[in-house]
Amino acid sequence: MKYLIAACSAALMLAACQSSDMHKDKMAMKKPDPRQGKEVTQVCFNSQIRNWRANDSHSVIIEKSFKDEYKLDLVGACNPQDAFMSIGLISRVGGGSCLSSGDKLVTDERVGNMGPCTINRIYEWHKDAGKPEAGKAS
Repeated sequence: MKYLIAACSAALMLAACQSSDMHKDKMAMKKPDPRQGKEVTQVCFNSQIRNWRANDSHSVIIEKSFKDEYKLDLVGACNPQDAFMSIGLISRVGGGSCLSSGDKLVTDERVGNMGPCTINRIYEWHKDAGKPEAGKAS
């Protein structure tokens, strides 16, 4: 009986590992949003970001100026979609006006106290990419 239980347990664990690997493969094959540009090492701004908006539960779009936008990929417990009015960006280099991977983002979340997120990656964001050009018929 012990051997049967051990064999069944091993088979279930093997199936779970294969399922996890298949999920990772699907995520790797998923194409990024066409608006996502190249990865950058940092974003520097004059005194503060101009604006921000939640992109999804793991990223925000920040506006550096009227033209320049960046996507911040986040890891951690915060959920930008739950932010009510503001976010805070905390640079590891105190008082600096540049953001880079490893810096923190905090929200004024409406529900719970999830804590900060860490900026994992930063990408240029081209808000008009992937949209049909004006004047062209589709």
